[in-house]
Amino acid sequence: MAHSNAVPTLVGQDVVSGKNISLAQYKNQTVLLVFFSAGCTTCVYNFKLIREFYKANKASHFGVIGVGLDTKSGQFRSYAELVRATTPKDEQFPLLWRLDPMHRDSFGELKNDSTVFVIGKNGEITLKREGVIKDDDWDEIWTSLQTN
Repeated sequence: MAHSNAVPTLVGQDVVSGKNISLAQYKNQTVLLVFFSAGCTTCVYNFKLIREFYKANKASHFGVIGVGLDTKSGQFRSYAELVRATTPKDEQFPLLWRLDPMHRDSFGELKNDSTVFVIGKNGEITLKREGVIKDDDWDEIWTSLQTN
């Protein structure tokens, strides 16, 4: 898949902690950027896999950022609070709401409630997956963790 050489941008605020988050903070790390909607079954499935991968590889300069696509703030906040309450602390990662007035990103229109981007250590998008993350994708993500 051909990728643009433009380095993607993202800034926003974690809805639970209130911390400002940006892709620039993850320089020299591989980042899994997950766009999702609360209640999306594909998203729930992907998040289970992502948490397992994150837990196993977080020592490998690997980051995860979730970006909610829900149209209602309350619905997204409730989901984020539920995730925080039910997920072990060492498996949590920032959850941003895309419609927050402070949120900015360069990912354009997304056609699927579950869209995952892998951003390599050089800041370029190395993978885009709409829908369920496939087994081969994990191989590619693992490989991106090993490269400098």
